[in-house]
Amino acid sequence: MKKFIAFTLLLALLGCSGESKKAESGADQNTAAAKVALDGTPVGIAGITFTPPSLWKDFGPTGMRQANYCYGPLEGEIDSATVALFFFGTGGGGIGDNIERWIGQMSLPDGGDPHTVAKREEFEVQGMKAHLVELAGIYNASMGGPMSGPSIPKENYYMMAIVLEAPEGNLFFKLTGPEKTARGMAGTFRTAIENIRKGQAS
Repeated sequence: MKKFIAFTLLLALLGCSGESKKAESGADQNTAAAKVALDGTPVGIAGITFTPPSLWKDFGPTGMRQANYCYGPLEGEIDSATVALFFFGTGGGGIGDNIERWIGQMSLPDGGDPHTVAKREEFEVQGMKAHLVELAGIYNASMGGPMSGPSIPKENYYMMAIVLEAPEGNLFFKLTGPEKTARGMAGTFRTAIENIRKGQAS
């Protein structure tokens, strides 16, 4: 079953890279990020509603991912960036444990400690606490999912991950991808999180 899920997800991501148009350059995309409409299919989960932009390709839930999106690639890169949403109910580990695990999935080209460059931030969304971590470097991705499988180093990657303390349990949002494409997705990702609303879409 794990192999089937991993294969299905791989096909989805390859499909995203193959079908997406080359987007604008990094500077143009950063300017356009604030103008992207959050007009995708709403996701109701854990007592909140998350609405993505229709600009992201929506693959729906796959495996442990409650929602799964991809975007790009931007010109000069061959892989798409992805956003995954995880919800484990009352399980899945604490906020700090997951942030540490995410940082541990990144390494620096000079062999330094990724904690030294990881940016952390806390903010509120409708009274709910959100915990953000972001950094760039070598992403040690697992093709078997976030909990298992061999690690495949991917250079020049960027990650932004957010834990939202939702009414019915923590939600884990994770953006990863080649640095230019992922940073081009990051502004809209942050905006979509900031526009989460309490109450689930029907």
